[in-house]
Amino acid sequence: MRTLLCTVVVLCCAVPAVAGTLEELTPYFSTQYFTWQERINGRRLLKEEGPLFSAGVRVGAVAATAFTLRAKGELFGSEVRYRGETQAPDSAPVHTRVTYLGTNGEADFGYRLRSAAGELEPFGGIGYRYWLRDLQDSRTPDGTRVYGYTEEWTMGYARLGARAATTAAGMKLTACGGAKYPFYVGNTIDFAGSGETTFRPKGRWSGFAEVGARYRSLSMNLFYEGFRFHQSDAKMVQGTAYFQPDSSSDIFGVKAGWTF
Repeated sequence: MRTLLCTVVVLCCAVPAVAGTLEELTPYFSTQYFTWQERINGRRLLKEEGPLFSAGVRVGAVAATAFTLRAKGELFGSEVRYRGETQAPDSAPVHTRVTYLGTNGEADFGYRLRSAAGELEPFGGIGYRYWLRDLQDSRTPDGTRVYGYTEEWTMGYARLGARAATTAAGMKLTACGGAKYPFYVGNTIDFAGSGETTFRPKGRWSGFAEVGARYRSLSMNLFYEGFRFHQSDAKMVQGTAYFQPDSSSDIFGVKAGWTF
């Protein structure tokens, strides 16, 4: 994963060096509505939801042959609501808060096709996402103390999709969509008395989409991003079998950026 992260960082930094023309340099701010759910055999164990906020920068360049290279990097975080339950066999409902803090980087390679109507750009790429999921202490309805813990997630994923752009009424209109597949997922938990244990949920295909408009230097974009994971294999910790259940995340958001 260090190699993957270094690759993404290098690609993000190398855009102006390897391409002929730097087309875009856009710092942006984003506000998002985030949900996280976990299920076993179709039954929902927990749901987290609330706002996330992020700040980042995206860059784009094109070579004389119409090959394109685009990249972005961002930081995100916030605190969201948690509604779930304690572990079986004596499960009890629990409400608490969860703090998220993480970073995300992506790099895409594409080829631009031009026509009188606009541009179409098929692309493939790679991404890396790292985040901390910190569940706070709480109590069950009968007053039983429930202790929180922190999960450390890492994910590498592939992206396939296409972008389209056209100009109307003095604005540049864009649309992007595709699918992503997590080829590496790790969830590390530090169990008291047993040390760190890493679970490996299995990746599933999910989608992403974004539409936007830019007038002069100001851009506004609406986007969706999903993540899906199958249940991990079980691991024994202090004589008890633990695993990461089927998990999913959906993010709906808006970005505001300024292009230099």
